[in-house]
Amino acid sequence: MKTALFAHRLYLWLLVVWISPATAQTLDDYIREGVEKNLALRQQRLALDVSNETVGEARGGFLPSITLNARASELYGNVINLGNLINPAYSTLNQLTGSSAFPTNLDIRLPLQRETKLELRQPLIQPKVLFNYQIKNHLRDATEAETEAKTRELVAQIKTAYLNYAKTLKVVELYEQTIPLLEENVRVNQSLVKNEKATKDALFRAEAELADVKQRQAVALRLNDASKQFFNFLLDRPLASPIALISDSSFEMLSVSLESAQEKSKSREEFKQVQSVVQAAEKSVSIYTADFLPTLSLGIDYGFQGNRYDFSSDQDFAIVSLIAQWNIFNGFQDKAKREQATLEANRLKTRYKELESQIALQVRTTFDEARVAEQNISVAEARLKAAEESFKIVSKKYAQGQASQVEFLDSRATFTNAGINAIITRYDALIKQAELERVAATFNLSKFTTQ
Repeated sequence: MKTALFAHRLYLWLLVVWISPATAQTLDDYIREGVEKNLALRQQRLALDVSNETVGEARGGFLPSITLNARASELYGNVINLGNLINPAYSTLNQLTGSSAFPTNLDIRLPLQRETKLELRQPLIQPKVLFNYQIKNHLRDATEAETEAKTRELVAQIKTAYLNYAKTLKVVELYEQTIPLLEENVRVNQSLVKNEKATKDALFRAEAELADVKQRQAVALRLNDASKQFFNFLLDRPLASPIALISDSSFEMLSVSLESAQEKSKSREEFKQVQSVVQAAEKSVSIYTADFLPTLSLGIDYGFQGNRYDFSSDQDFAIVSLIAQWNIFNGFQDKAKREQATLEANRLKTRYKELESQIALQVRTTFDEARVAEQNISVAEARLKAAEESFKIVSKKYAQGQASQVEFLDSRATFTNAGINAIITRYDALIKQAELERVAATFNLSKFTTQ
């Protein structure tokens, strides 16, 4: 009988879908492509590049600064005549000496002045420079940890998106295996009704079953297309790009205990991220404390000065200075800033403790869900086997006229639903495994990072 043959083929197909051969693509290929091309992750890497540049900027605070200044100036208006000050003095000297050796009609006004000089400033004791550099380093580390966390999350998203695509695809294929049987059932009932060996209600029931399966197939096709588009979106590919199937053996169940998962989760990038931000906040306290301390810098000026630009030895000058500065009082602003930084550091330390509890709960919940999902696989396969055997028996009885059409269709529906349940159960368990990989940080990111 066609129905018995169909049942046998359908069961065999449901068994081999778990071990379908891999094509040119592998799971690692998809992950590597996603890590390289994903737009959100590329933005995060650019943010890390910016953070690296801020460290370079802070490092520059230890180095001297050199500037070139040029100035030309001239006095206008009621300009002081130095001759008015000198002439009386010279007149007195002439009287005392009884001579006219000293001129008494001098007209000395400040002419145009030109000055060109290089200024070098080198910090000698500047605690804020050191603390600022350390803060930027810690913030860079936080951004790096955030990038790694988003990479780990992306890997889980790629796995989940692929598994959803494969799951819905195989559900669609199962419906395609079922539809020919229902079409044959409709054809048989049409013949029976035509020959007045059956009433129309049997035909209507057969047609309704066929329409129901086609409708379910259409829904599965829509879900398959949506999962395909999301998978391609994660890899920054055209949304309609084909996806090569991967062997299900690539998705192994994690052999990890709850205690081991909890221990591994302590290496989650989120801990490093918050810890780095805490360290930056603590250095902020130090940088505001440094505002109460004196600073010392070295200043060296060298240039030329005169009434005209003349870079000769008789117009050059040099100044070497030690510049000390001490902020004595500025309205308690520094004290308030230090208190703000202290409170922020304490807040972030509380966030770290909350994160520990949050991730521990996340690991436990996901571990339990993954374990139950894995246990459900054997139950689903047993259900499928029982439904397949039942359908074989009912199909034979139906062919011999010993079972009604209602029994036949109910048995067929049970068999198909068991097959769909087996597919969904299997892939949902793999999806839970991918999530457990993420929350327990068991997946090795090092071979996929492109930094």
